[in-house]
Amino acid sequence: MDRAQEIALVERFAALSPAERFSYASASMRNPAAHYTDPDRFEDEMAALFRAEPLFVGLSVECREPGTHLARVLGSLPIAVVRQRDGSLRAFVNVCRHRGASLFAGDGKGSSGRIVCPYHAWAYDMDGQLLNRPNSYGAFDDVKDACNLMRRAVVEKHGMIYVHPTSEDAFGIDEQLHGIEREFEGYGIETAHPIETRVSTWKMNWKLLLDAFLEPYHVPHLHQKTINPVFLPHQFFDSFGPLPRVIGLRRTVEAQTSTEPRESWKLFPHAAALYVLLPNALMTYQGDHLETWRIEPIDVETTRAYTTVFAPELPASDKARNYWLRNLDVLCDVSFNEDFPMQEQIQRNLKSGALKDVFYGRIEPALVHYHSSVNAAVEAYRLNKTGVSA
Repeated sequence: MDRAQEIALVERFAALSPAERFSYASASMRNPAAHYTDPDRFEDEMAALFRAEPLFVGLSVECREPGTHLARVLGSLPIAVVRQRDGSLRAFVNVCRHRGASLFAGDGKGSSGRIVCPYHAWAYDMDGQLLNRPNSYGAFDDVKDACNLMRRAVVEKHGMIYVHPTSEDAFGIDEQLHGIEREFEGYGIETAHPIETRVSTWKMNWKLLLDAFLEPYHVPHLHQKTINPVFLPHQFFDSFGPLPRVIGLRRTVEAQTSTEPRESWKLFPHAAALYVLLPNALMTYQGDHLETWRIEPIDVETTRAYTTVFAPELPASDKARNYWLRNLDVLCDVSFNEDFPMQEQIQRNLKSGALKDVFYGRIEPALVHYHSSVNAAVEAYRLNKTGVSA
């Protein structure tokens, strides 16, 4: 984010009274509770949002060296991204062409510069070309041409990696980001160092996990003793096409605007900028580090989350590494012990049929925008599939 935009956002805050510091939607939104609980609706969301468009799979620094790989599940499809010897990337369906075994069980680095199936040891080059089928004695020679790995389109730009889970056709990553990438200047995405990823699974719809991040209205109540002393119950919302961006404001911003001259005002470290990378990820810049959440819907009421913290550089000592781990501890403590148990409770209540609708108020504009974007994508998919609007 450039200096002029930082100043403009701080000025936006300073010009408003406490009662005005929310961003407001033009109107509240009523959303059917079934959007969180209906299995048919879930399948349409997977088709429209998780299979039909390129998806975020990680930052480039998570797959930096030749031979390193990322294993992902995108719209229930297993996908692997492999850094090639020349520094480029290849993406494949992460299954052996022989019998469908998974080739990669997680992120990491290949030990031999080859991709070897753990089931029958069929071996592929890093570009997906079949190399050999040991101990097969020519038994598969009549299907040799059909046994290379199935490729998928992958694009790397702005320090980010996107993959289309169902297509080899080229795409533009800027078309997925809708201009939001212009704010990433100065965040150090291309040079960040991954510290640790934590994996958790929750009994809630994937959208409820995202809902937890998109309004500060709950902070004084649910987070009374944790982050409420640190963050104001206000945030600024702006949209980039279908993508929401929210700026969470720390209480220190008030002291800055009341005691320091305008030319010294800073947005960071007095704020956290959160970007929704529709539909499956969040990226947050905290002023001195980055965090990502990758979201993997399992079924209509189960979601797996991958939470990663990135330092601005390789920690020079255990003490430095532990500093970043403590940041991750705080993030996970608040989310895992306060936000997500509440979202699981909401999922149970909505599943019971207790409510026909939920409401997002005018002071929750990021929720209004996000769910409007999701609903529009599903409606377009259904119309294209059936020719009839829902």
